[in-house]
Amino acid sequence: MTETPIENIVQRLSRRPGYRLVTYREVGLPFWDVPVRCRLLKRKSLNVLDEFTLRCVEAGLNVSDDVARFLHLPPEVADAVMGRLVVRGHILAVPANRETSTVHYVISNSGKQACRELAEITPEERTLRLDFDGLTRKYTRIEKSMRWRPRDLRQHDILEIPAYPVDPPSVGPADTAAVSLALRDVTETAKHDLISVMSLDGKREKFFLRAIALIFESSDRPDEILVQFAIDGRISEDHALAFAKSEGKRKIGITGSLRDSESTVDALLGEELLNLRADEAEVSAIRRTAENYKNQLSGFEEQVSGATDEQKETLVDLATEMAGRLDEAEKALRGIPVRVLEVHEHRPLLLDALKSARERLLIISPWIRRAVVNDSFLSDLERLVSSGVQVAIGYGIDGDGPAGDGDRTAERKLAALADRNENFKFVRLGDTHAKVLIVDHSHAVVTSFNWLSFRGDPNRPFRDERGTMITIGAEVDRLHSDYMARIEAIKR
Repeated sequence: MTETPIENIVQRLSRRPGYRLVTYREVGLPFWDVPVRCRLLKRKSLNVLDEFTLRCVEAGLNVSDDVARFLHLPPEVADAVMGRLVVRGHILAVPANRETSTVHYVISNSGKQACRELAEITPEERTLRLDFDGLTRKYTRIEKSMRWRPRDLRQHDILEIPAYPVDPPSVGPADTAAVSLALRDVTETAKHDLISVMSLDGKREKFFLRAIALIFESSDRPDEILVQFAIDGRISEDHALAFAKSEGKRKIGITGSLRDSESTVDALLGEELLNLRADEAEVSAIRRTAENYKNQLSGFEEQVSGATDEQKETLVDLATEMAGRLDEAEKALRGIPVRVLEVHEHRPLLLDALKSARERLLIISPWIRRAVVNDSFLSDLERLVSSGVQVAIGYGIDGDGPAGDGDRTAERKLAALADRNENFKFVRLGDTHAKVLIVDHSHAVVTSFNWLSFRGDPNRPFRDERGTMITIGAEVDRLHSDYMARIEAIKR
């Protein structure tokens, strides 16, 4: 099954009343694999009421009223239980004699066997491996295939969310109720009841569950930040609440830093372009309309495969109409000369540029990380360069921390590609605070989004990573000329 692109998930979850999404990041949520020593009792074939009623009949109480009095049950309850036992074949109803209408019951061979089996059931001890959530502090079950080790996070440059408290869980009788809830999903204990948790029985091993952290900012109060977590494409309110209670925003450096880079972007744009930037609410409304049309069109296309010929004709007509509306909405969005670009729009735009640029492509990005400049990226870039497109990448910033081996390898591969092709310029600028993408003469994006490191470097601070897209030809050419002059000066 094809994995859903992260940007698709983010786009679907990006709308929250009263808030706007400013950035997102892949993260690892903390868990421990915990061996728990438990005392279990095999679940009996009869419930408690049925068992005691059967034992009463075995002991010689063969009238329903006698059983009811002995067990302190309402007569109608005793009658119902006796009826169930008759249906199961554990007791037999003896026809009443002529002197009385009272029905007598006797235990059957099946009932005697059931009593023997019930008497033989004894508690057993077993070690079960459960998973403990380091944020919600609950026992649960996580599939093996979904677990990431600490070194996996480091290898893929994924941010680790700290557990709260940081220590692994202690295990004892006080955890019995919590463990009992988690055991409902444990196949090997499906026929057992938990009597008590005894103790820890081995080493607790830490692992992580891959998720997406979505950072929202209040539309009315910019200082109010909301962090949500998407696990397997769905928002987990439990993790968001636990993260907030643990002061997670402070621990991973979100509070107070989101707007630090806004002045840099505004300075690059200039007052004239800022004044031309369309109202965010207007752009958002057009974008939502386009997304709704796209979702409806996708729905029609899915229905066609299982439809009758008559239904297919109707669905094709509806799909054609919806495709026309989608085209109009996207055309309206493209027609806005200066507009806000949402954070989840950046990566698809970059990937599209690598495939669709016809004359020139310019990328300015402070950092280069292997998570972005991977084999697929390099393959698309080489194909673009081979087709004759003029490509320039400017990167590097003063004070940049040491790159990992994989990141340095990505840099070397870009440098080697530039050495082999005169139409590809790869230059370290050294003071690249700006993040710019320019495609042909059609559009330019000035942003806080790091084009070549957005999926990597877990140590980078959180920023408002929305950008501004410009489709005014003269401004696109101006920006391209300014950055190419710097690149050419260093290249010489």
